[in-house]
Amino acid sequence: MPRLNINPKKWALAKRGVFPIFVILALILPLHCLVFRRQADVYLFTLNFSLVVIVAAAFEFGSALSYTISILLTVVTFISMFINRGYEFPFFTSIVFLNLVPLIPSYFNKKYTEYFVSKNSILAGARGSYDEFTAELKALKELSISLQNQVHDILDLYEVTKKINASLNMGEMLKIFREAVDKISKSVIANIILIDESQDKPAAKVTYEICNPSSDRPASSEIHGGPPGKFERIIAEAVFARKEVISLKLPIDKDHPFVQYLGESRGLFIALPLLSEGIPIGILTIHGAENEHTESFSILAEQLSLELKKISLYEKVQELAITDGLTGVYVRRHFIERLDEEVARSKRYNLGLSLLMIDLDHFKRCNDTYGHLVGDIVLKEITKIMKEYVRQVDLIGRYGGEEFVIALPDTDKKSAINIADRIRSSVEKHKFRAYDETISMTISTGVASFPENGEDVVTLIDSADQALYKAKQEGRNKVMFLS
Repeated sequence: MPRLNINPKKWALAKRGVFPIFVILALILPLHCLVFRRQADVYLFTLNFSLVVIVAAAFEFGSALSYTISILLTVVTFISMFINRGYEFPFFTSIVFLNLVPLIPSYFNKKYTEYFVSKNSILAGARGSYDEFTAELKALKELSISLQNQVHDILDLYEVTKKINASLNMGEMLKIFREAVDKISKSVIANIILIDESQDKPAAKVTYEICNPSSDRPASSEIHGGPPGKFERIIAEAVFARKEVISLKLPIDKDHPFVQYLGESRGLFIALPLLSEGIPIGILTIHGAENEHTESFSILAEQLSLELKKISLYEKVQELAITDGLTGVYVRRHFIERLDEEVARSKRYNLGLSLLMIDLDHFKRCNDTYGHLVGDIVLKEITKIMKEYVRQVDLIGRYGGEEFVIALPDTDKKSAINIADRIRSSVEKHKFRAYDETISMTISTGVASFPENGEDVVTLIDSADQALYKAKQEGRNKVMFLS
């Protein structure tokens, strides 16, 4: 039951300050009637006035206080009856009624309490549902923001990958790819490790660094590939041995085999295999990524796989268009185009240029005797011998069936004759083994130089061809030149 604390200064103005006045009046009025012997009807009026107080006490403070008041009034009534009123019926009726009155508010209080508890329970359930709904709504808003960010990132990637798809050059593609990496994260180090597909098992061939924030190079600088290091070779073996993505939380344990290569950096290290029709063609490694970047880099890796395969096929087509399928040297048309460029360069810078026209002696007899398969092997072997004696800047082309041409930029006639004679001597000494046959072969060579024997491609080739014809006339297996 609530305690009734009365502050004398604020009692008259308090919300419940009026109630004690009624309590006092309810007790004083009957006592007044008793002491001063008022008439019974006046006494009954004052007595029943206390019913208001009892009912109010029952509703405001509970049944305990209301019964306390009714008991006090009952005592006053009995005293009045014993002293001067006698046992009159109205007094008994008042006593009974006074003691029954608190039951009515108690009943309503109980019903009200039950109703209030029921509504509070419903309210608590509704509040819990509201809190749950609010939490779900908040989670949905966060998810919506996250999805919007992801869509934005994917659209950015889509725009970049459209640029990648339009590129058929490795250098250009790598620059665009670096832009894509930068859109995902500006703080990662990305490397592309290309795989040597000619090996029996996947082995690293070359490594391209795509993005390195620790370097001082501007974002637009050229990207250069380099030979793979020890870590790149280990990663290549590990990825394709496990045939799955390698993802490591950095820093890694000290006993991990990669710790000496990854150091104590933070974030994630991811190694994504680049596959084309299930065949490994490369690996994309990401150093310092965040968890939310993993999916974006996976999408980028798939796109990179397609692009690397496309570039590889394009380069093979280009190579087939300019190189001879059997020997691997330039075809006649492309050789002449390159020779024309070299002649123009020699004119511009006043440099020397020599041309060797080489023909295999009695090659038709070889084909007729041993067959074209054996003849093809002889052509391939002679090509290898020629490559041993020329520089990387020199040009080798297949001019006809068994005719080859070699352009030697910045080379005078004397040096060209020495090179031609070394090739001739090596071919003469070489034993060509094809299937079950061992064959000897010789070559004849004609030498022409710019500008002595011609200042344009047509004249230069014609001069070398005349020198070759002269070598054939002189008995073959010779190096001849026009004076």
